[in-house]
Amino acid sequence: MKKVPVSSARVKVGFKGIVTTTAEEVLGWEFSPETYNFRFEDGMLKGNIGVENAKGHYASVPGAGFDYPALPSGVTVKDVFVYTRRHDGEYDDKLILQCTDGSLYHTGIFSSAPWTKINTDYLLLGDATAVNYNYDGNDVLLLSSASCQLAVLNDTTLKAVPDAPRLSSLAVHYERVYGTQNEYENKVWFSDDFNPENWTVASDAAGYVSFADECGDALAVVSFLNYLYIFREHGIFRLTAYGDQQEFSLKKLFTGTGRIYKNTIALCGDRIMFLTDDGVMTFDGYDVRPAVKELPELASAYRCMGAYHDGCYFLLCTTAVRPELSVDDTPGCNNTVLRYSIKDGATDMLTAGYFFTMRACRTHTACDLLLASTNPPGGKLGMLSKRGEFFGTPLKKLYRTPCNDLNVNKFKIIRSVNVTTMSDLELTVITDDRKKTYTVKGSSLPQKVFVDRGGKNVGLELRSSMMYAEIAPLTVNLDFM
Repeated sequence: MKKVPVSSARVKVGFKGIVTTTAEEVLGWEFSPETYNFRFEDGMLKGNIGVENAKGHYASVPGAGFDYPALPSGVTVKDVFVYTRRHDGEYDDKLILQCTDGSLYHTGIFSSAPWTKINTDYLLLGDATAVNYNYDGNDVLLLSSASCQLAVLNDTTLKAVPDAPRLSSLAVHYERVYGTQNEYENKVWFSDDFNPENWTVASDAAGYVSFADECGDALAVVSFLNYLYIFREHGIFRLTAYGDQQEFSLKKLFTGTGRIYKNTIALCGDRIMFLTDDGVMTFDGYDVRPAVKELPELASAYRCMGAYHDGCYFLLCTTAVRPELSVDDTPGCNNTVLRYSIKDGATDMLTAGYFFTMRACRTHTACDLLLASTNPPGGKLGMLSKRGEFFGTPLKKLYRTPCNDLNVNKFKIIRSVNVTTMSDLELTVITDDRKKTYTVKGSSLPQKVFVDRGGKNVGLELRSSMMYAEIAPLTVNLDFM
């Protein structure tokens, strides 16, 4: 009998992140082509990402909070906004709920109170925008959409501004209110100094900036680094705008072939991030560069939403997910929250149902990432958490290595896998088109799973439904023949 030469090797599963731009056949085992509901943290795989009930915060007791009340019966969530204000020297921030029928409700962020409807004939319809402003010594919230005129919310009193243009994006810059108006491409409006109710076009009052090029609609305005940045479908412009409008100056900074998606634009500390047809980009006020390299395939970029929270850029989007994760056909909703760490570039994905909207809730004393879930019907308000669950139900988590030949054109036998996991998990060994699953109990000590299965192409899957999953890098012991 001819003797077959055998060589042995140890292959480390390194938990270095998700890679979608490299073919799985040549991808190293330190990367994963598919991972969800796990975070890559300190070289470990951790299940500390999820959604829990959204909470308010007691201003007088740091760290203490309360669940927001259940949403009003018979309404469906469209969006949420934060109204930051002081009243009689005390913080009195409010959370504003926009419903699909245009009605508005409010509740306290620093004091538990039921949702109360803002009684008015004004209806905020469509994709809305909001910005906080100090007007005549009062903290107010300005609300608008491409379908509705501007309105001023002062505490619980709402006043429409009939002469204002219908603005789909708002920003406050050097005491003027700026906004884009979708009905008229290539225009950015600005209000009078210190007066968001005066939109009369005059050299000493309000006016607009128009464009005569092919960069498309003006999408959004962002006040950043002492300038006002105007995002258009295919470009970014910088407006130098201080007090006197006669001294305004405009400069084109960036032109791209890919479309910029309005709802993904987010101010992220010292940069602005946004989604384009070419991926997620970062803008520092001068240059645009690619940011999130390993972006999953998106079903609809128009539905995506961006937000900044806890040093990370979040993208609410729709990706192709496994059927067991979520079942919902609500039109216009998204099923995945992608988290990109600005500090170290780590990218991970939360897939936990479907969501109407995502907003960063920044108040005087706290910051949360709010998510309006479609379940139950009408919606439920949640927030990103470090618990691996979805409103109390542990999330199903998956990490998958590439299934390939490890760049060695030989038959392979996986003899064993060294595992250190603090929580129970299912380890599935893939050899060609065959799978075998092993249950591994949580332990602080290393464990060896004996396998003795072979094939030319091999791979692993790790699954867990434990809330606090924590797994160290694995080592696979193989023989090559």
